[in-house]
Amino acid sequence: MHLPHTSVKEKMSKHRKCKASNTKRFIAVAAGVGSLVSAGVVVNAGTAGAQSWSNSCSWEWPVNGSLSQGYHPGHDGVDFAVGVGTVLHAPTSGTISVAGPNDPGGYGTYIQLEADSGEQIQMGHLSQTWVGVGDHVEVGDQIGATGNTGSSTGPHLHLRIHSAGAVDPAFFLNSVGACNAGS
Repeated sequence: MHLPHTSVKEKMSKHRKCKASNTKRFIAVAAGVGSLVSAGVVVNAGTAGAQSWSNSCSWEWPVNGSLSQGYHPGHDGVDFAVGVGTVLHAPTSGTISVAGPNDPGGYGTYIQLEADSGEQIQMGHLSQTWVGVGDHVEVGDQIGATGNTGSSTGPHLHLRIHSAGAVDPAFFLNSVGACNAGS
């Protein structure tokens, strides 16, 4: 995949936006506003739990949307309520290991990203993939579009993160201080 050249000025602008986003998120948490405990909470309105503010946007939410289903036994990921065609962003930098309509597990068209930091990220029920196997992506790159493929009851994004086993993606992204999608 050929990615456009990003100038130092553009990178610094993105860094400043991310720092501002994290500052707003920190203030919201300090005020007791942020929570991801129940489904339906807008995930980018704030965060819960311990934060790491030193990541300089090395992680970001793959979409801006509300959680429609959380992580629990029998559901080793989280679902975001978003419409078909919502732009999907790479949650971190890494290499694409799967991209396309070939998931036997019911996730339909999906992308699997092997993060440079070691995690494995799966994003399912997509309408389109804009990357191919072997492509290296950077955090925030547009990699596909959400959809309603596979065993799905409606348009949404299913996000799974594995780090020595399945982890709660919402908790994980909050713990690394993930920036808003596309920031």
